[in-house]
Amino acid sequence: MTDMTTVIAAVMKKGGAGKTSTIVPLAYLAAQAGARVALIDMDTTPSAQQWVQAAGLTSDRFVCDRVTADELEGLLTEIRASDTIDFVFIDTPPGDKHAIVQAMSESDLVLMPVHIGSGDLPQLVETYHLMKLPLRANPNLKHLIIVNHAGTMPAVTRDTIEAIQDGLPEAQVAQTAIPYSRQYALAKGTKPNVKWWHYDNLWREIQAVLA
Repeated sequence: MTDMTTVIAAVMKKGGAGKTSTIVPLAYLAAQAGARVALIDMDTTPSAQQWVQAAGLTSDRFVCDRVTADELEGLLTEIRASDTIDFVFIDTPPGDKHAIVQAMSESDLVLMPVHIGSGDLPQLVETYHLMKLPLRANPNLKHLIIVNHAGTMPAVTRDTIEAIQDGLPEAQVAQTAIPYSRQYALAKGTKPNVKWWHYDNLWREIQAVLA
């Protein structure tokens, strides 16, 4: 895409994989760094929007809206034309292929969170293959798979990454894994802080991918 606005979507067919807990901190960090940010919640259960409202994250540089899949293209057209937003972050609903593909089709970067262990891997493979159509329209579409709940079981984390690389050899796995910790587990509704350095590292990695 050639627009000045960069669109980043968190997608995964399986619920509870970490889409919201990934996209909200990243959006907030981008705004804190000076970018003009819009967070779009496409989920019928708007956990991202609720988190933003509960934590008071909105500002003159951070706005949040809620749209359906059918409304997404129109909203992004308005945002791109306005030239007032640097990054759009999209939180997508689980299990809604139409919404997932629509978000992918509008994005510059797709983030796919996955928990360690084997439970999420079949859904990850299905989600990854949903990029086929968006990639035809936008061959420059980038992606990162983000491993969640890492750290507590290093062997399982390592096996999960190896399974992803074996099953999806062309997939890009983020070097930054998000560990399971109490502060992250209880994060929703709170304001990200300097202790959330894993997300800061992830944001730096994402910027390098987009460069």
